[in-house]
Amino acid sequence: MEYDSFFWMAMQSSLVLGLIHGINPCGHSWLVLAPFVAGKKDAKEVSYLTMAFLLGTAVACIVLGASLGAISQLIPTNMQWWVEIGTGLALVGIGLLLTIRPTILHSHDHDQHEHHDHQPGWIKKERVTAVALFSVGFVNMIIPCPTVAIMYGYAIDSGNIVKATLVFAAYALTTAMAVAAVIYAIFKVTGLLHRLRQPWAESVIMCGAGVITLLFATISLVPHLA
Repeated sequence: MEYDSFFWMAMQSSLVLGLIHGINPCGHSWLVLAPFVAGKKDAKEVSYLTMAFLLGTAVACIVLGASLGAISQLIPTNMQWWVEIGTGLALVGIGLLLTIRPTILHSHDHDQHEHHDHQPGWIKKERVTAVALFSVGFVNMIIPCPTVAIMYGYAIDSGNIVKATLVFAAYALTTAMAVAAVIYAIFKVTGLLHRLRQPWAESVIMCGAGVITLLFATISLVPHLA
C-alpha cells in the first residue's frame, strides 16, 4: 500500500483541523464538557469525565473512517473521476462558506450551548457517568461538523479503508489534545470559560478552518481538471 502525496496532505490537514475543532467553542467540542467540569475541585474526576468524552469521539472517528473507506472501495472505476470532482467542488463550496460566513454552519450550536448550560434537574442531581459522556462524544462526532469536510472528501476518494481510518484517527488525536488542554485550562484558570465563549472566537477559528479546507480542495482538484 502506497501513501501518496494526497494522503499526507489529508493527514496534515486533519491534524491541524483537529486542533481547530478541539479549541472551537461549538457543540461538538469542549463546550459540551464545560458545564460538567467547571467549578469541580477533584482533578481525577475532571480527567475521568474528559477521557470518557474523548474516547467516544475517537471511536466515532474510527468507525466513520473505516465505513467511508469501505464505501469508497465499492465505487466503480469509471465513476471515480466524477466522485473526486464532486467531492472537490463540495469542499471548495464549504471552504468558501466558512471563510466568508464563519458561523453560518454552526449558528444552531449557540442554542444548544444554552441547553448544556441549563441541564434538566435530573441530570444535575444524578452523577454523570462515563458511559453517558462516551455516548455524547460518539454522537457529537457522528453528526457532521464543517471542519471534518476534508476527511469525508478524502475518505470517499481514497479507495482504501486503512488510509481513510488513519486520516480520521489523526483528527481524533489532535481534537483530544486540544479539548484536554482547554478543559485543563478551564479547571485551572478562573474566567477562561467566559473568554473562550466570546462570539469573535468561533468566527476566527472557523474562518481558519475554511481557508485550510479551500486550500486542500483546490490542490486536490487541479490534477483532475488539468
